[in-house]
Amino acid sequence: MHRKVTPEEEFEDPNDFYTLTEANRYNNSNGMKRTQEELSMLLLSFVKQNLNINSKILDIGCGTGFTLEFLKQEGYSNLLGIDPSIEMIKIAKQKKLNVMVGGFLDLPKLKLNLNYFDLIISVSALQWVIANKEDIEIKNIIKKIGKNIFDILSSKGKCIIQFYPNNESVFEVVASSFERSNFLVTRFIYNKYSIKKKKFILILEKKEL
Repeated sequence: MHRKVTPEEEFEDPNDFYTLTEANRYNNSNGMKRTQEELSMLLLSFVKQNLNINSKILDIGCGTGFTLEFLKQEGYSNLLGIDPSIEMIKIAKQKKLNVMVGGFLDLPKLKLNLNYFDLIISVSALQWVIANKEDIEIKNIIKKIGKNIFDILSSKGKCIIQFYPNNESVFEVVASSFERSNFLVTRFIYNKYSIKKKKFILILEKKEL
């Protein structure tokens, strides 16, 4: 049986996949919303003890805003979301969420404050920038992303990333590449023996330079 090709493997640019129709389909999917909320709840549980209602939080790959809406319901208000999909961001703005167009590799262009965010969270987005890449390409991409995140994360802040690598080998390449970018990296694989329910999670903390 052939493995189904994922959107990020088929489309290099998220804008080619997330047309107006697809963005609306995504936003109106109760199953997608429930999945994103469950993942957001899981990720937040790892770092909640380090946060308060005034914590500054960045959501990278925010889509139409499911994670941002969840964080608002949890009482957080100092929120910013970014996503490379123009149509997804349009929908998030219609919800009155604080969002802008951009992705992992666009952080320097967005001129965000240095050493600013107490939490950077990313749910199901990183695979878009590493899909179809060889290990050496992934290492170079993560090196750039690591620097971008390091620059805007506060000294005691944390970055938590859930994504879908093709396999555990790719997961380790990404994790070790973040370690070479001056992060302490904690790895989690949830439901490790379930193909459908397996979740790959990284928690990044700044090393003292």
